[in-house]
Amino acid sequence: MNAPALPAETAARRRTGGTSARGWVVTGLLLVFMLINFADKAVLGLAAKPLMHDLGLSPEAYGLISSGFYFLFSISAIVVGFVSNRVPTRWILLVLGVIWALTQAPMLGTVGFGAVLVSRIVLGAAEGPANPLAMHAAYKWFPNEKRGLPSALLNAGSGIGVALASPLLTALIVGYGWRWAFFALLVVGLIWSLLWAIFGREGKVAGTASVHATAVKSEVDEPRVPYRRILLNGTWLGGFLAGFAAYWALSVLVAWVPHYLESALHYSTVTTGTLVALPWIASVVFNLAQGALSDRLMRRGVSSRVARGVLGGVAVLISGLAMLLFPHTGGWFQIALLTVAFSLGGVVFALGVTMNAEISPTRQRGAVLSITVGLVTTAGLLAPYLTGRLIQAASSPVSGFTLAFTISGLLSVAGGLLAVFFVNPERTARRLGLRTDRIEVTG
Repeated sequence: MNAPALPAETAARRRTGGTSARGWVVTGLLLVFMLINFADKAVLGLAAKPLMHDLGLSPEAYGLISSGFYFLFSISAIVVGFVSNRVPTRWILLVLGVIWALTQAPMLGTVGFGAVLVSRIVLGAAEGPANPLAMHAAYKWFPNEKRGLPSALLNAGSGIGVALASPLLTALIVGYGWRWAFFALLVVGLIWSLLWAIFGREGKVAGTASVHATAVKSEVDEPRVPYRRILLNGTWLGGFLAGFAAYWALSVLVAWVPHYLESALHYSTVTTGTLVALPWIASVVFNLAQGALSDRLMRRGVSSRVARGVLGGVAVLISGLAMLLFPHTGGWFQIALLTVAFSLGGVVFALGVTMNAEISPTRQRGAVLSITVGLVTTAGLLAPYLTGRLIQAASSPVSGFTLAFTISGLLSVAGGLLAVFFVNPERTARRLGLRTDRIEVTG
């Protein structure tokens, strides 16, 4: 006897794993998760001037603390990525959230260089897996053709986080001292962890029983591809180099741009707190726009090479050009170029995740995303410290900053061009023996 027909809306919900309700609740919590993630990163840069003064830190020492955040960042991202193949992401994300909050506690007392460095290293180790795991958790609720918007939203969490946090944390720093900014993040982190423990769930992209069985069979039949083949092809390498360049710029933004605005351009602390939010606000707009545009192009049958590879590469290229130009201009035109330089290229992070998901077998996806993020974010280990060395060795802070921005701009121009020419997810998926129309079940 045939099963009764399902209403169209119910059937559609089943085919997308119920994303109309629970999936979007989880995505919303993950968005807040990413918001906190980047507020934790940004607070050190916002507090840089008073913190350096109180602790007697040189630019090189401060640069080392900023880079220290990334000492274990990449290793942790890779290790936890493999763990996520076996442990539900719900519980991993909860542990990470609690650690983020607790690492703020030492900053509330009397600290020195060593204590600040250790707290940032531990925080970085806990934040390393955040982006790939958040994406992996969200993807459990969305099929491939509907992942652009969730990816963009989670990537936009960084911009929303800093855009909201910058003026608020700056007000705390100016009014009560830099330690209160860290205390605020401790409280927010604990609140999120409690909410996630209550509402966080694992998702499954599945449909009716027959579709579910087909999906499971598809994953079982899907070949297990050696990681070297996934990571040593034009698509992955082109995306990696563009992402590396964009993350280099991002880590410079977090660690040094607030200090640049105050020390080199002589803006007040309050004005700096407002101006530094502009690239993050722009990144939200750019990420939401690319998510909608990428999904629309994919639905219209445009290749992923164009909708994701070329789109991301051009964005990084334009950011690089703006980076090369803004130190040599002035006024609001300079701020406009600075905003573009440190925001537009960031769309490649969300696009890169969706591209890597295309060329990864479902059961290997969590590890591939984590390996990629782990390697891309090595830029954060190098950029803040190198920038500090350049500033300290230069004849003036302005010339040191200009040289640092020139290096970042050239990296972005090169990375963007390589992505445009070499990223081709469909071709790579075919060469790896993957079905480009496969239905995925994860959990």
